[in-house]
Amino acid sequence: MNDMAEAAVSDRQLRENFIRDNEQTILKIASKVSGKYITRSDDEWSVALLAFNKAIDTYSKDRGDFSGYAAVLIKRSLIDHFRSEKKYDREIPVSHEILTGEGDYETNSDVLNAVSKESADEQDRLERGRNLKAEIIEVDEILKGYGFSFRDLKDNSPKAGKTKTECAKAISYILDNEDCLSSVIEYQRLPIKEISEGTRVKNKLLDRYRRYIIMAVVILNGEYPLLADYLKYVRKEGDG
Repeated sequence: MNDMAEAAVSDRQLRENFIRDNEQTILKIASKVSGKYITRSDDEWSVALLAFNKAIDTYSKDRGDFSGYAAVLIKRSLIDHFRSEKKYDREIPVSHEILTGEGDYETNSDVLNAVSKESADEQDRLERGRNLKAEIIEVDEILKGYGFSFRDLKDNSPKAGKTKTECAKAISYILDNEDCLSSVIEYQRLPIKEISEGTRVKNKLLDRYRRYIIMAVVILNGEYPLLADYLKYVRKEGDG
């Protein structure tokens, strides 16, 4: 793909073919950044397409993989587009309670209030809200690979302080142990016996909150700083 991107700079037909072959990828990135399904009839498609063309024109292998480079340019262009067109929603449709499956990021705007308190700058607040929504959508897609989603966490999330502490111990243990982490991330398996032996957390509790533990590991092991902020208690309680 990197070679094709470099070759497409000076070959019009190759560029057209390259763009056509990557159309779904461009739309997927645009949809993720926009927080809604994007088609070729949307303004966001035009913005994303221009950014992809710019990526072709400016790409060199010392910038890393073309796919990642193009994704960054598309994201930046769309954010600039939203700013200039003032298309940010006043209410960011995500909920703080999404992490426990009790919220609905399609209808609830509780997170807007939380984000508002953290920033006096309007554009920064709106961008943070949109980025948080994008993180939730991306993590939700990953969780589906494990057979569940955020909404399935409603009855599988710790409520009591003691239970949260036990879950935090398990989550911290997984993050600190390479083999255990690999089992969760690469093989999508929670090694309950190993975790129990390493933390003395009961097997029954680990099985009961398996989905919640996996969700927390996915977030804290990935690049989801806004979602991770809601789980900052994990390290504090897990190391306590």
